[in-house]
Amino acid sequence: MQIEGIAWTLGENINTDLIYPKTHFRAEYAPGEMASHLMSGIDESFAAKVNPGDVIVGGKNFGCGSSREEAAAAMREAGIGAVVAPSFGRLFTRNCINHGLPVIAIPGIDRQISEGDRVAVNLEEGKLRNLTTGLVVDIPPMAPEILRLLEDGGIANYTRRILEARRAEDV
Repeated sequence: MQIEGIAWTLGENINTDLIYPKTHFRAEYAPGEMASHLMSGIDESFAAKVNPGDVIVGGKNFGCGSSREEAAAAMREAGIGAVVAPSFGRLFTRNCINHGLPVIAIPGIDRQISEGDRVAVNLEEGKLRNLTTGLVVDIPPMAPEILRLLEDGGIANYTRRILEARRAEDV
């Protein structure tokens, strides 16, 4: 899985209410609605600036706070390619993986990438490259099942694929 885009840097302790404020919660969302509110707790214009494949680079404890699935869903809907930070909130990590969004913990990464740098992430190879500065960083290995879940686009698609394969075996 190869991801390439512009880096958007954010600080430490960015919580899920900043990523997706609860003022935007709805029972149902129109396509694109969640993405349009991404990071509106920090910068109202953020959603208009990001492009598919872009990479969010957070500080320590990125995604802390409540178990707000909308934070991960809004990032995925906006086309964010990956989120990298020195550390993450545990529930945020699981929500991102469930939505097919790679989260990669790399100590000190927030001091090695600047906003606007072009970044490439290769999950199979286990490398993050800052194409602007030439920096190459090893990514901690991911379990094959997690890689497949990310490739499938999240837990719902992963589960569908597994169930369809089992049904085909039973036929």
